Amino acid sequence: MLSGWPSRPLGDLLAEQGLAGAEESRFEHNGWSGARLTTVARDGRRFVLKRTSWELDWIARATRDTEIREAWLAAARLKLPAPVVAPHLGAASDDGIAAILMPDLGDALIEWDEPGLPPIDATLLDNVVTGVAALHSGDWTTGDGAALADVPWCPLLERVTLLTPPTAERYRASGLVIGDRFLAGWEAFRRHAPGAASDLVERLSADPAPLLAALRGLPAVPLHGDLKLANVAPLPDGRLAIIDWQMALDSAVAVELGWFLVSNVAALPAEPDDVLARYRAAVVGCAGERTDDVLGDWERQLDLTFLVGLLLRGWRKGLDADAGIATGAGVSARVDLLDWSRRAVDAAQRSL
Repeated sequence: MLSGWPSRPLGDLLAEQGLAGAEESRFEHNGWSGARLTTVARDGRRFVLKRTSWELDWIARATRDTEIREAWLAAARLKLPAPVVAPHLGAASDDGIAAILMPDLGDALIEWDEPGLPPIDATLLDNVVTGVAALHSGDWTTGDGAALADVPWCPLLERVTLLTPPTAERYRASGLVIGDRFLAGWEAFRRHAPGAASDLVERLSADPAPLLAALRGLPAVPLHGDLKLANVAPLPDGRLAIIDWQMALDSAVAVELGWFLVSNVAALPAEPDDVLARYRAAVVGCAGERTDDVLGDWERQLDLTFLVGLLLRGWRKGLDADAGIATGAGVSARVDLLDWSRRAVDAAQRSL
């Protein structure tokens, strides 16, 4: 199935939403992929236009996103298991650049990773975790209810190695300033982490095949791929809108869980074991007898969660340890780094 966004002019998409001729305004945001955002408003309604392409977006290049998968999914009018919704209104081409239209959810998105912000409360955590469990347990379809086919999923290799030291070196060599930040973080990680954890990161960065094989030995389900809380908007009607689908993939839930835990560590009010227990209970509630089809070997999922999390964001744990901050659960960042390091080393011995 082809989503058809490259053949649809942006003007047609805007006209469909009553926005023909509406003026665009610059939209300030803290995204770091290179995508450009503007706002469009009419009759009290406000929308966001996200423009992205291989040339604009380093994540597109890093994940071999030749079809611009978020635009592909937006054009397919992705329908997700309740209570989760993808708020896309469609996608079209603006002189060859993908333009994705969605409502402006800025006021509803969860504030995340900003200095001085308190962690989210336990009720919101449960709502998000329940939504993630539903996302992993149910069917994804097109807007008219047809099964998705030929989705250009994010490759697993590129997702789990997106932020490793060797890829950061490549980013820096290509002139991307983010490479310097990642490398500074990995240097900080090596200063604070036990030698066994540093060796593990170096070994998996050089040869991720054992980790990929372990992940592929577990059930594969569709994943959002970038579940930062800043991408989640709880809506007044109880739905959970999730934005930024450019790294959606089909893989073991450990990939999603590892990233969720490490990217949101400053905002989560509970420690990893508690969050993971809540998630598993939510999957049982959503999937019932199909729980094993989603989770498979739960103990192995846990091992791979900590391995994926450390490989993807050990660099940030190093920066946080340098800064002397605490996690949302009140744990010193240095203690958190040591705990993740220990868990990952033990997990590698058991599961790789």
